[in-house]
Amino acid sequence: MRKFICVSVILIYGVFLFFLAGCAGKSSSESEEVKLVSLEPFFSLKKTANRAVTIVAAGDVNFGDGVTPILSQMGIFWPWEDVNETFSSADIAFVNLECAVSSKGYPVAGKEFTFRGPVDSVKGLKKAGVDVVSLANNHSKDYGKEALVDTMANLAANQIAWCGAGNDLNEAYYPAVLDIRGNSVAFLAFTSIVPAGWTATEKEPGCAIPWNRKKVLEAIQRAKKNHDFVVVSYHWGVELATSPNGEQVSLAKLSIDSGADLVLGHHPHVAQGLQLYKNRLIAYSLGNFIFSPPREISSKTLLLSVLLDEKGVVQAKITPVRIRSCKPIVMRGDEAVTWLSVLKDYSAPLGTDLKISGAYGYIDARAANVSQSR
Repeated sequence: MRKFICVSVILIYGVFLFFLAGCAGKSSSESEEVKLVSLEPFFSLKKTANRAVTIVAAGDVNFGDGVTPILSQMGIFWPWEDVNETFSSADIAFVNLECAVSSKGYPVAGKEFTFRGPVDSVKGLKKAGVDVVSLANNHSKDYGKEALVDTMANLAANQIAWCGAGNDLNEAYYPAVLDIRGNSVAFLAFTSIVPAGWTATEKEPGCAIPWNRKKVLEAIQRAKKNHDFVVVSYHWGVELATSPNGEQVSLAKLSIDSGADLVLGHHPHVAQGLQLYKNRLIAYSLGNFIFSPPREISSKTLLLSVLLDEKGVVQAKITPVRIRSCKPIVMRGDEAVTWLSVLKDYSAPLGTDLKISGAYGYIDARAANVSQSR
């Protein structure tokens, strides 16, 4: 009996040692990943760090087209119900406003798609926690300059900032600035998709255009000189392309070289990959968000949460989203993992390792820097 007990003890101790050896044998990258996905610092670190800000960004928001009748039926707050907690929890929330929000103006003659949403839809933006929008896109003047000016007035009336458009050229290139615990965050926006009459001039309202790169990069440099953080949004690329083209990559990197801390892209109506460059993050396309997408690939999108400090990106969190009846719904379970795996594949050719844990994706800039330096 004593011999049996001794053998049992030895066996149990051996299993215990084997388990310890297995744990000790974990690679540093696996340990980093466990730490990465367990911390999720976005909405807690801002409470203690004066030099850090959290930004949540999403894609195209269009209150016109097929969205308008749903707003009339379900109410202006309904599309935001599943995501407003994420927006309101961040220091700053940003979207691309892909329509005029006005009761004024007339559809631009000869334009295939013209989008205009009801004025009270701006209240939905506000209640959801959206702080700043881009108006630099090919739909902000769909109902003429009168509707664009009215859109800006309606945003101002609801304390929502905008960038990328203005009453004249100087205003269009001037950043929207938000102050967060003593940190100033500047937002600039430009559109490469430019219908006739869209460009802001010295006397006419319109959008900021990135064709004069010198002017664009000077605007970014000036913003960085005067503010702590700079976020730049571009309306660019090719519709339905899931990879960025050379122009996108070149302009994004030039923007970061000039002082941008975060680059956010729109227009393709599908998501594209994410890229780390000099410890800054580029989201080449955030896809649709509140929209009436005509195809399956356009209904899958994301919410991007980014934690920035004075050294750049600390971490980014990707929340997978599907649009149903014009409403963004956070994905769960297998659906979330499947879509995150696609986003991981989109990002891999750009040199970015998107890690998946549970129903979320993560990009850890600090860990990336450590691994690149080895």
